[in-house]
Amino acid sequence: MTTTDCRGAPDPVSERYFEAAVPLIAFGVTGTGILLWNAGYPVDFQYFSIGCLISSFILAYLAWIRPRKDIVAISTPIYGIIFLVSPIDAGAGAVLQLFYAAGLTVLLVRLKRRFSEERSGPAALSPDEPLGLYQGRIHEEIPDISPALARAAARVFIRFAEGEYEESGRLASAVPEVADGTVPSLVERAFAILSYQADRMGETGPVPDEFPAFSAEQQHLLFLPSPDNQDTESAYSLQLENALILLYVVALGSTENEIQANLERLLPFVRRLGGE
Repeated sequence: MTTTDCRGAPDPVSERYFEAAVPLIAFGVTGTGILLWNAGYPVDFQYFSIGCLISSFILAYLAWIRPRKDIVAISTPIYGIIFLVSPIDAGAGAVLQLFYAAGLTVLLVRLKRRFSEERSGPAALSPDEPLGLYQGRIHEEIPDISPALARAAARVFIRFAEGEYEESGRLASAVPEVADGTVPSLVERAFAILSYQADRMGETGPVPDEFPAFSAEQQHLLFLPSPDNQDTESAYSLQLENALILLYVVALGSTENEIQANLERLLPFVRRLGGE
């Protein structure tokens, strides 16, 4: 089991620790300063604001790793830095830091409720359309798509679809395992294909003679069939298209509102990949 489901993004268990750290560090360090002050020790509350600063960076990180960014939460370290560099007397410093710690906690709750709220179940495409039929086939092949796997697939797919190829490639390359189980070989191959091709996006020159591809045994589980006679460049593109469509369908297993909203927005992109 790894501590991250993709590079730079914690798995659900680790993310809960990060979330708990925001109020614990902010209130904990400020509370320590208050206790020392009450005990008669000379306290410079300017430096005890380091707790709020650390918490604000953790909150900004939790906001940054989400596909849909919360700009308010991301900007909180600015105010933490202001607290740290501004001299202030103990009484006013204690009050201001307590209010700031409370504000960080409110923003954390807002981040979880507004940007990570879960739906009652995974999204299902219409069985009357090709993508819906394909979703059914994949669910038969992989009946238990874990939330961690769906989330990892969503992050990789969304970043790629939005043109963040380098980031998408990094995320894909770091998903040999996610949270609570091994990635099925079919999905693992899709991650490998996307990681390889994302790293080469923007490069000029001929397509390499060898590149990651789905195996012959996996062809029946792909959305786009492979023609018998196909040039190398077309075969190369087809691998990426099938990988993206597969990861999209796997990502639909997530119940997070934030992820589902992004996947719904990017559905036209997937349909174009599928030739619709």
